[in-house]
Amino acid sequence: MGPVYELPAQFQRLCKKRGKRPRGKPADGPPPLNTSAGMAVRSAPLSPLEASHLLRRTGFGCDVALWSSYVGMLPADAAGRMVDEALTQQPPDPPSWATSYPPWGGTDEEKQEYINKQFPWFRELVTTWIKTMSKGGLREKLTLFWHDHFATERDNYFFSILALDYLTLLRTHALGNFREFVVRVGINPAMLIYLDGRLSTRQEPNENYARELLELFTMGQYDHAGQPNYTEKDIVELSRCLTGYQVDYADFSAHLVWGRTDHGEKELFGQKGRFNFGGAHEVIFQERKRQIAEFMAAKLYTEFVYVTPHPDVVTHLADIFESSDFEIAPVVRALLSSEHFYAVDTSGAKIKSPVEFYVGLLADTAGDAPDNAALRRLWREMGSAAQRLLNPPNVAGWPGYRSWVSSSMLLARWEGVDYILPNAFQFKVDLVALARSLVDAADPLAVFKVPTALAAYLLAVPLDTLALDAPAEFSGDLQSYPIPDEIANGPQHVRDLAKIFLAGQPWYEWSLERQGIAWGISKYVQFLAHLPEYQLA
Repeated sequence: MGPVYELPAQFQRLCKKRGKRPRGKPADGPPPLNTSAGMAVRSAPLSPLEASHLLRRTGFGCDVALWSSYVGMLPADAAGRMVDEALTQQPPDPPSWATSYPPWGGTDEEKQEYINKQFPWFRELVTTWIKTMSKGGLREKLTLFWHDHFATERDNYFFSILALDYLTLLRTHALGNFREFVVRVGINPAMLIYLDGRLSTRQEPNENYARELLELFTMGQYDHAGQPNYTEKDIVELSRCLTGYQVDYADFSAHLVWGRTDHGEKELFGQKGRFNFGGAHEVIFQERKRQIAEFMAAKLYTEFVYVTPHPDVVTHLADIFESSDFEIAPVVRALLSSEHFYAVDTSGAKIKSPVEFYVGLLADTAGDAPDNAALRRLWREMGSAAQRLLNPPNVAGWPGYRSWVSSSMLLARWEGVDYILPNAFQFKVDLVALARSLVDAADPLAVFKVPTALAAYLLAVPLDTLALDAPAEFSGDLQSYPIPDEIANGPQHVRDLAKIFLAGQPWYEWSLERQGIAWGISKYVQFLAHLPEYQLA
């Protein structure tokens, strides 16, 4: 093939350096969940809380109709439905600029105009993804997971077509074959630029991608027994196998340049041969099959269950991964069907990322998708809370877990909620319709049932575990209008939530038909969104 068209020097300044990844052993996390529930298929139908748990772990919230459709399903049927829908789900339509390539042979004005378009194009890409996530369920949740796993920074490669191509790759392979996925990621133009694969030649092999391929993308530094999974020699030899790929900036395609490729013999994990890019991956998946299966089973566990993997569950999932020849879907299906996934200790045990928090708020409360201006505001709120879509801090992705709920990050979340919910029209939030879908407006006890139903729908924990600072008594003339016996003699949390919900208004004056009721419900949902429990999934 002919020469590959490089990015003109005057535009190379647009591509920022990638974030510096912290090295060394990560800090110890909490112990695994203290549960005896294993990987046996759960036989009991899903309760409302369990259906909510499933949908929030595998998506970004849910609407009431979807939630209701899962209540009463057997977990295996629910998991099968979810995986099958994700496998057949159609992607968003490509944007109008998906094949708009640079006019490098044109005038300076034409080149600059193309550069200027990258900013609105990227905003369009991100806002479309946020809209897709709010309705996309499992596939979009996994797309976000793989974006964190195979991390690249758009600020580093700059061009929106590269970001679109990368996102499409993640979405396409989200539930496919992991081995094929890894190969495709390595020759994706965004990754070739991000980890300097395009600079790796037979004369000067670059070790960046080889190191991250082993340490972050496939097997980790050590196996479950603490033994090293690879050596520095493996990295050096692997880097030789990965030479020769270039990115053509004329059409943002990746090409293998024969003269830049190392065709000599290498020794990789004890095997000798003239391994090329694909051959090197075959060796990795042959010689470190178990290590890869365990590493990725643990990663999927932390995504769907808890930050610290349970060793017995990881072993079971790794067995499935191996026996299915590294198909992702069977592993996900088995985990979501299991007793372990629905164990009491797993509910509310996962801290929402900013994307999960804001897209979940949108999915839970918005009747329709907001307009682009509102979606861009959500994107900015996510960034303020330290999660910039398509721009993780470095190749290790976002640190996650407790870093999401530091004092400054919590404040950013609360400020975002306090802007979004009062601007209901802009964000298409319809809390009155949500309340009506949960409780019969004609029910004489609706005033007490609405706050409980909203809390049960929005929170991931049993309501009787909430620590609520509620007024001591209800307001109004309780002699003439006593609290109904069903409420007065019922659970304490029902009364406490109702007192907070009413905010000093007498219970007998409240009605879902009353003018201005949307404001009161909005203030109550703001209160719920400020609770520590709302930060959990």
